Amino acid sequence: MEIKIAKSDFLKAVIAGEIIALFSLPVLKNLNFFTPLSFFWLYLFLASWILLLPPLSGVALFFSYKLALFSKKIFFFEVGKYGLIGALNTLISGGIFNLLMAITGVAKGLTADMFIAVAFSAAITHSFFWNKYWVFERSDGGRAKLEYAKFFGVTSFTALLNIFVFHLVVNIIGAPEGLDERVWANVSVLVQIPISFIGNFLGYKIFVFKKKNASMG
Repeated sequence: MEIKIAKSDFLKAVIAGEIIALFSLPVLKNLNFFTPLSFFWLYLFLASWILLLPPLSGVALFFSYKLALFSKKIFFFEVGKYGLIGALNTLISGGIFNLLMAITGVAKGLTADMFIAVAFSAAITHSFFWNKYWVFERSDGGRAKLEYAKFFGVTSFTALLNIFVFHLVVNIIGAPEGLDERVWANVSVLVQIPISFIGNFLGYKIFVFKKKNASMG
């Protein structure tokens, strides 16, 4: 398969980076990241974060493209795009989850489990279109319904696994003494990232968006 990069790829990477920057703010707030910062340093961080993360996302995409060219494996370019979209959807989900915690003050129990489920539901359709049309570049619309069903199945499986991990870490193990429950809830979310990244990517690549007669390379 020919490996190409277009201006639209950089535009999409920049847009993804900007959304990541914005949706990360509720997460950082609940992690008490902003608490020790003075107004000046808070303003400087926010301005830098919002302005610099989008172009850095474009740079990261470019490096994955160069790696794909060097290795002659489009897999690496797909991983680069998937990494951006994976981060985007993780932050959309995490941002919604942290916003719900901030609004309700609830950070554990079945209600917190429900928050994770709501955040997942909000991100899944968004994730499907990014992955179908950009990451794996599958435009055969006649298969969209079947692909979405498979996509939902793969993503739901990893999501259920993640909810189990979240419930285990937050509600059974519980936060260590002296640690804010909201921080511990986010630690559990971080534990889920490698599970989702590897499980979803392989599921999408092999099962959902696989081209006929296409190989992993």
